[in-house]
Amino acid sequence: MSKEKKIVCFCLDVTEDDILNSIKEGYDYIETLKRFTGACMGPCQGKFCMVNLVSILAKELGKNPDEMNVPTVRPPVKPVFLGALAASEK
Repeated sequence: MSKEKKIVCFCLDVTEDDILNSIKEGYDYIETLKRFTGACMGPCQGKFCMVNLVSILAKELGKNPDEMNVPTVRPPVKPVFLGALAASEK
Protein backbone atom coordinates (compact mmCIF):
# COMPACT_ATOMS: atom_id res chain seq x y z
CA MET A 1 0.00 0.00 0.00
CA SER A 2 1.56 3.31 -1.08
CA LYS A 3 1.40 6.51 0.89
CA GLU A 4 -1.04 9.05 -0.51
CA LYS A 5 0.55 12.21 -1.91
CA LYS A 6 -1.04 15.33 -0.38
CA ILE A 7 -0.58 18.43 -2.51
CA VAL A 8 -0.40 21.75 -0.65
CA CYS A 9 0.48 24.01 -3.59
CA PHE A 10 -1.03 22.84 -6.88
CA CYS A 11 0.71 25.53 -8.93
CA LEU A 12 4.21 24.27 -8.10
CA ASP A 13 3.37 20.71 -6.98
CA VAL A 14 4.58 21.20 -3.39
CA THR A 15 3.48 18.35 -1.14
CA GLU A 16 2.72 18.17 2.55
CA ASP A 17 5.84 16.01 2.95
CA ASP A 18 7.92 18.77 1.32
CA ILE A 19 6.54 21.25 3.85
CA LEU A 20 7.01 18.94 6.86
CA ASN A 21 10.58 18.06 5.85
CA SER A 22 11.41 21.74 5.38
CA ILE A 23 10.06 22.59 8.83
CA LYS A 24 12.21 19.80 10.32
CA GLU A 25 15.23 21.32 8.54
CA GLY A 26 14.62 24.61 10.35
CA TYR A 27 12.44 26.56 7.94
CA ASP A 28 9.85 27.35 10.59
CA TYR A 29 8.97 30.92 9.62
CA ILE A 30 6.31 31.39 6.95
CA GLU A 31 8.48 33.61 4.67
CA THR A 32 11.52 31.31 4.70
CA LEU A 33 9.28 28.27 4.29
CA LYS A 34 7.68 29.86 1.21
CA ARG A 35 11.03 30.74 -0.31
CA PHE A 36 12.59 27.34 0.37
CA THR A 37 9.68 25.23 -0.91
CA GLY A 38 8.23 27.59 -3.52
CA ALA A 39 4.76 27.16 -2.03
CA CYS A 40 2.52 30.20 -2.59
CA MET A 41 4.83 31.50 -5.31
CA GLY A 42 3.04 30.10 -8.35
CA PRO A 43 0.46 31.83 -10.53
CA CYS A 44 -2.15 31.90 -7.74
CA GLN A 45 0.32 33.74 -5.43
CA GLY A 46 -0.98 31.80 -2.42
CA LYS A 47 -4.68 32.45 -2.96
CA PHE A 48 -5.36 28.70 -2.88
CA CYS A 49 -2.49 27.28 -0.83
CA MET A 50 -1.62 29.88 1.83
CA VAL A 51 -4.29 28.63 4.22
CA ASN A 52 -2.92 25.07 3.89
CA LEU A 53 0.66 26.20 4.42
CA VAL A 54 -0.25 28.25 7.49
CA SER A 55 -2.30 25.46 9.04
CA ILE A 56 0.49 22.89 8.57
CA LEU A 57 3.11 25.23 10.02
CA ALA A 58 0.89 26.19 12.96
CA LYS A 59 0.17 22.54 13.75
CA GLU A 60 3.87 21.65 13.64
CA LEU A 61 4.79 24.59 15.89
CA GLY A 62 1.89 23.95 18.28
CA LYS A 63 0.35 27.35 17.60
CA ASN A 64 -3.05 28.63 16.60
CA PRO A 65 -3.16 29.55 12.87
CA ASP A 66 -4.40 33.02 13.91
CA GLU A 67 -1.06 33.58 15.67
CA MET A 68 0.92 33.10 12.48
CA ASN A 69 2.25 36.16 10.68
CA VAL A 70 0.67 35.72 7.27
CA PRO A 71 2.47 37.73 4.58
CA THR A 72 0.75 40.70 3.02
CA VAL A 73 -0.47 40.25 -0.54
CA ARG A 74 1.53 42.61 -2.70
CA PRO A 75 0.62 44.01 -6.10
CA PRO A 76 -0.06 42.97 -8.72
CA VAL A 77 -3.09 41.37 -7.13
CA LYS A 78 -4.00 39.78 -10.43
CA PRO A 79 -1.54 38.65 -13.12
CA VAL A 80 -0.62 41.11 -15.86
CA PHE A 81 0.97 40.14 -19.18
CA LEU A 82 4.39 41.75 -19.63
CA GLY A 83 3.36 42.80 -23.13
CA ALA A 84 0.57 44.90 -21.63
CA LEU A 85 3.10 46.71 -19.45
CA ALA A 86 5.55 47.20 -22.31
CA ALA A 87 2.82 48.63 -24.56
CA SER A 88 1.60 51.21 -22.05
CA GLU A 89 2.31 54.85 -22.77
CA LYS A 90 3.92 57.11 -20.18
